Amino acid sequence: MSRLKNLREKSVIKKVNNKGRFIKPCPGTPNYVCCGYQIIDFAHGCSLGCTYCILNYYFKNEPVIIFKNRKKLFDELEEFLEKREGITRFGTGEFTDSLLLEQALPLYNELIPYISNNNKAVLELKTKTTNIEGILKIKEHQNTILSWSVNSIYAAQKEERYAPKINARIDAAFRVQESGYKLAFHFDPIIIHENWEAEYRKTIDLIFKKVNPENIVYISMGTLRFIPEMKHLMEKMVTGYRGGEFIKGSDNKMRYFRPLRTLVYQKIKTYLKNYVDENVIYMCMENPTVWEDVFDISHMTSKKLITRLDSACLNKFDIIP
Repeated sequence: MSRLKNLREKSVIKKVNNKGRFIKPCPGTPNYVCCGYQIIDFAHGCSLGCTYCILNYYFKNEPVIIFKNRKKLFDELEEFLEKREGITRFGTGEFTDSLLLEQALPLYNELIPYISNNNKAVLELKTKTTNIEGILKIKEHQNTILSWSVNSIYAAQKEERYAPKINARIDAAFRVQESGYKLAFHFDPIIIHENWEAEYRKTIDLIFKKVNPENIVYISMGTLRFIPEMKHLMEKMVTGYRGGEFIKGSDNKMRYFRPLRTLVYQKIKTYLKNYVDENVIYMCMENPTVWEDVFDISHMTSKKLITRLDSACLNKFDIIP
């Protein structure tokens, strides 16, 4: 009960002005392949309490903050897009869950149509929630992707205990699909646990019982990773960390040994290819060697991945490269 009480206290919303930049590049690290999207930094913090989440370390027990100076956000956005060439993929789910806050709806009522009326931008809202009622009422959403972070049912029950269940997330994805939104799914972090292969395959099969593959823009895979300073938090995990074999990568994050990561990605990719083309699948923050082992792509770079994802967007949206 004390943990749930803390989460409720943490979910108190504090509205302040953002004195920094709203538009920021994805914080990729050297030697790992980055997707190259741009963050719209509209809020900080999350009350879902997933055991592995780095937001637990960054924001600890601070209240969730939402930035209220939206004019500055749109001024930055306009300036950014005027100078930008080619497609830009924006996302709001880096420092919070995109749909966690009802207070974010006024932003989306303006932001989603704004992006939809721009022929070279795509907006992705990443969530673990089922807070879609307000989003469903927005009619202009041509260039918007609603994406869900998903896991095995077992890992979700143990490590994402205050987030909606996997079935509920898939049902929400089905509903927004029926309203014309495009979708994405993120298997991240994939956690190695007993019967993990069968459990992740079960989640994939559940998704495609409801979701039309034609409506999916892309699907990502990423294995469990964390900064060494989070070790005390990771030790509270029921799955995945205790007894796991981890090494420190060149980005200073603890990761499963490379052969383990490669095996996991190969298995998950095989299951996904029962439903979607390989070109829509990618790995989040992996090194070129793993890309070659899993996708048979030599010398993978962030530039190549950006092209891969931009092409996936071009295939689904009426945008200009």
